[in-house]
Parts: sequence; structure tokens; C-alpha cells
Amino acid sequence: MRKIPLLIISVFLCSILSAQFKQNDTLFFVRELNDSMYHRVFIDTNKKSAFYTYVSDFNITGFHIDTYKRSLDYLYSRKLHPKKLALPDIPREWVMLETYKGQIYVYSPADYYGHYKVKITDSLWIDWTGEGPEATYVQKITRLTPSIYQFTLRSEMFPRREILIRFIDKEKGIALFKIKQYNPAVKKYEVYYQLMADVQKMRNIPLLVNTCDTQKQNELEFDIIDYANKGW
Repeated sequence: MRKIPLLIISVFLCSILSAQFKQNDTLFFVRELNDSMYHRVFIDTNKKSAFYTYVSDFNITGFHIDTYKRSLDYLYSRKLHPKKLALPDIPREWVMLETYKGQIYVYSPADYYGHYKVKITDSLWIDWTGEGPEATYVQKITRLTPSIYQFTLRSEMFPRREILIRFIDKEKGIALFKIKQYNPAVKKYEVYYQLMADVQKMRNIPLLVNTCDTQKQNELEFDIIDYANKGW
């Protein structure tokens, strides 16, 4: 029987990067295995997956405590004392969504620094970014239609900010955030869009996981969508 050189086998095993295939009913987009790491990008079909928990962790711990306290101190220094809000019927916790090959996913990234999420309390809007949670003063909440809400906000990072929440699919808890904010660094307004999911309903949205046991990996190249002209 002819033997296949081990080098060829090794090359084959490591060359399945970026291939789309199923193994044990799990759909992989990337699966790279070698002596130093195991990197994979796959659809996690487990509704109780720990990755759903990771993307929606709103606990303020570690250095995040200092970040949050600093943002509150800024508000108090500007006499922007958080006040009890008359909140409309709107979800209180949101996580970002990504679109990959035409499908919308809850995304657990390789590097959580760029992961965006929002918590609305009874007195504050809180943005979570790579720098930690930032307390934001809510100046005004307006319900424009049954599916569109407008928040007028102020924070240390963005002294003038307006976020329009437009529900795309209320049953699945999917909404489009249109974010208009004044950037002091460049002295102009910036507008961008982010698809978001209600945390209470996000487990009904497919979960795409990018993970590696030993080192950070590149994020996927997601679909580029012109939300401004999409008509949503």
C-alpha cells in the first residue's frame, strides 16, 4: 500500500482556512488547526451558548469601574445630573449585529475591543466600547412613530449626539441605529449606522463565532450595506 507523505497531510489539514463546510452538523467558515493554535469561525446553533452570554455581558468590573466613574464625574461637573426617565416601551439592552454573506448574525468577535452594546437604565444611556462603559446624559426621548424612537444625548466623548432607533423586525428585536454625533476632534458631525438586536430576543438570531484558543485573529470582512439609501 502506498503511503502518503506526512507533509502532504499536514499541508491539507492547515489549508482548510476559509472553506465553508460542515462537521458534526456545525457549519464552519474558517477552521485552522496547527501545533500552536486552533482558530475557527462557525455558526453556533446552541441557544444556550456561552458566546451569547459573552456578547451581552453588561457587568461593570475591573478597569471598567474607573471608566464608568470617570464618565459620571464628567456629567456631574457639567451639572448634567442623571434624572428619572419616562421610558417608552423599548428594549433596555442592545448588542450589535453583523451581516455576512447576506445573513444577519449576532457576532462574537475575535477581539471584543470593537464590540458595541448599549444599556438604557432608568436614568442613563450607557455605551459599551473597547474603552469600557460610558455614562451618557439623556436630554430628551421622542417617540416619532410606533417603531421609531429618538434619543438626544450628551457625554464627555460626544457633547452633541442624536440616536434614531428604527425597528426593522420587532418580532426578532432587530433595529437600525442611526447615530449622528459631533466629534470635537475633527470639529464636525458624523453619521453612521449600526444594526442592533434586543438582548431579550437575540437568541432567535443565528450566532456567528470567531474564536481562537491562544491568540487574537482578524475579524471577518462583513457585507457593506448602504443603510442611508436602503429605505429602512
